[in-house]
Amino acid sequence: MAYSDFERRLLATYFSVVDGSEHADVYLVRNLPAEVAATLNGVYSRSSKSMRDQFLDRLRQGRLAQGRRLEDLEPADSGRDVLSAVMADKSGQFLKTYAIDHGHNSLREGSVVHLAVERVSQLVTRFVQRERRCSFEESSTRYIPFTAESHWRDPDVVAAGGDVAADYEAVLAETFSLYTRATERLLDHLERVRPLGDGEKEGPWLRTLKAEAFDAARYLLTPAIQTKWGMVVDARTLSDVVTELKSHPLAEFRLVGERMQAEAEHALPTLLKHAKPNAFRQALWTTLPALAGELGVAETAPTPGAAEGHTELVRFDRDLDDRLLASLLYESSQLSFRALVERVRALTAGEREALLTRALAERGPHDAWPAELEGGDPFEFETMLDFGAYRDVGRHRKGFQQQQVLTTAHGFAVPPLMREAGLAEEYEQVMARAGERQRRIAARFPHAAGYVTPFGFLQRVRLVFDPRQVAYFVELRSGPEGHFAYRKVALDMLEHLRRVTPLFAKFVRAKEGAAFLGRLDSEMTADERRQRRMQAAGDA
Repeated sequence: MAYSDFERRLLATYFSVVDGSEHADVYLVRNLPAEVAATLNGVYSRSSKSMRDQFLDRLRQGRLAQGRRLEDLEPADSGRDVLSAVMADKSGQFLKTYAIDHGHNSLREGSVVHLAVERVSQLVTRFVQRERRCSFEESSTRYIPFTAESHWRDPDVVAAGGDVAADYEAVLAETFSLYTRATERLLDHLERVRPLGDGEKEGPWLRTLKAEAFDAARYLLTPAIQTKWGMVVDARTLSDVVTELKSHPLAEFRLVGERMQAEAEHALPTLLKHAKPNAFRQALWTTLPALAGELGVAETAPTPGAAEGHTELVRFDRDLDDRLLASLLYESSQLSFRALVERVRALTAGEREALLTRALAERGPHDAWPAELEGGDPFEFETMLDFGAYRDVGRHRKGFQQQQVLTTAHGFAVPPLMREAGLAEEYEQVMARAGERQRRIAARFPHAAGYVTPFGFLQRVRLVFDPRQVAYFVELRSGPEGHFAYRKVALDMLEHLRRVTPLFAKFVRAKEGAAFLGRLDSEMTADERRQRRMQAAGDA
């Protein structure tokens, strides 16, 4: 289509290419209100016109409805405000009709927002970040010390007052006080026992020491500590998240849900209006604990000294090696999957290994595992893990994960560095008192007690990962620069793989070795990469 000079200037504001190629005409859609962009995406299935032409048609129709011509727009008027005034109502009606009334939820996925969520607890953060369809970035407990006492006080506990409120405050005060002192003591200890070596740069060395100190000190933090994070999410997913939050028994969760909805509605005025508390979700918060109580499986007797980081393989595919090879070959074959499995099974062990070696020969150090390796049954693991480490494990949202309600019944982990620095006795006393207080709070406020369950207490977690995700997890989380708690989980998973699926395990590139030196190497490499980027930017 031939555009006028005015149309070309207008289109260039919102589309990266005005005159497209005859084939593979690809262009960036930009500067558009989220619901307008979603509408243009949605009309693809109802029009033969390009998105650029649809945009001009709808804008022209909107201007005519106002008794004005499109060409009468001043250049300064062609921004978001005019688009919203002219096109938002039409977009909202379109999305309401098709995305809401007719249930075409894929249209909701075309509207994406970026939210900043700050000064919220770790407890609500973990709840929201279970969602697999979002992208998150959060403040790190490794690189950012928590230097200000900033905790969420549950309003129901505060209103109750008395001993329960006193216990809540005592946990927050005592654990954070030791956290503050421990970060300094641990860093001083590390500087003494691991001085800067010949050939080492001070910057990476100090970052490495701080990371080790923060990794140990964070066991004293509680889920009440406030954090911040960014969230990129489509309207369909955000509506689900808001509904879950507004259906939660804890006041903070409902408040966060209301604030997220209110802010996102500036960009999504139509698509979030039906995000309301859900009676079914609300009922589950009481029904499921009641059912567990009736079966006698809700309570756990205190088990101090539980196996920290112990990871059990609950279920796996006993034919995994054969099925993974068959899955790799399936798209290049004309046989049924069952026939392919039988064909691979007939090979010798050496032939199977040679086949997989050839298939993966070109895989570089940063190449993902082939998607075909999702074609085996999933592994199911159960681990006893401190809550701080689970915050990192929980980022692997591609798999299915479940964490039981936060408890102090399984005891707590003692970071080795606490013992080395002479802090173990004080740490254990503070954690023991926190456990007693948490249990008293849990008797009256089982959900709010999660806020005062320090990160170091052990929790039972279930992880269900397909083979590709297991391999990715082991390779990433076994890195020597990683936290020692989840690194142990990754290496335990690897040992299970070696036992039950030895061929597959041979090709998993785990990193086994000294943690400190690996972390220092990683920091030095990162420093060198930063210097190269700065040099390149200066040259440019």
